[in-house]
Amino acid sequence: MPEKVCPDCGVSVHVRKRECLCGFVFPRKKKVSKKKKALDKDAEVDYKFNGWKKVPPNSRMLSCGLCRRKMKGGMLGWHSAYTDGEKFWWCEKCYGDD
Repeated sequence: MPEKVCPDCGVSVHVRKRECLCGFVFPRKKKVSKKKKALDKDAEVDYKFNGWKKVPPNSRMLSCGLCRRKMKGGMLGWHSAYTDGEKFWWCEKCYGDD
């Protein structure tokens, strides 16, 4: 059975218990998403990658940002990735039409 030790009285308590019998309340860990971490580090959002790239072979549900054409693994497409985690793809047909 997984246990944690109360820092006040030294009694072992089950890890899911939020409070010890002596009244000590265990602090909760705050969950921070990866996207939030990236925004906290960089106030400005910059390009991580911006250029032609082959679509990864095991990618699912990728589609062109303009024509919604399905982008399959091995296809060549324009890829833009930003420091905040956003990613965009455009197919050759749509990105070639300026």
